Amino acid sequence: MMQPLITRNDIARYRQISKTPNDAKLNEMILDAQLLDLQPLLGENLFNKILASPEDYTELLDGCVYDKDGISYTSYGVKMVLAYYTYARYMMFGSVTDTPYSVVEKLNSESRPAEASSKKSIYQNNRDAANKLWQSVHNWLLRTNNEDYKKSCNAPAAQGSMRFTKIS
Repeated sequence: MMQPLITRNDIARYRQISKTPNDAKLNEMILDAQLLDLQPLLGENLFNKILASPEDYTELLDGCVYDKDGISYTSYGVKMVLAYYTYARYMMFGSVTDTPYSVVEKLNSESRPAEASSKKSIYQNNRDAANKLWQSVHNWLLRTNNEDYKKSCNAPAAQGSMRFTKIS
């Protein structure tokens, strides 16, 4: 079983999220964000290495300030990126619950659900933020010549090179 790379506390460092003893729904969203949002960005090989030994990737996960060619840069880290992707998913899908009778949205007498348009806006804004934060991680991976990332399909091709494929 895949382990989540972040927890509710990690998300709470960046986004306002309620405290609750029931983390099952949130952990579902974390795992979805890891597989569906993060893995395609990192590439399968690097993603699997991080899951196998997260302690070997602390700068990548937690972020860092680094120098390249005399210029200081900041990488915000995979955990921050993942927190934003997870929060987006949690805001959009977290209130939906599967019951034996149907899929429902849980309410009580003192609450009303957020409108779908509001949830969609929160979802999209947090995904946009995650994508912008990802750029700092992407740049760090390229500037530090991370071989596993460079081999992935997401690393840019060498400038000036082209690849042609004949379609039959």
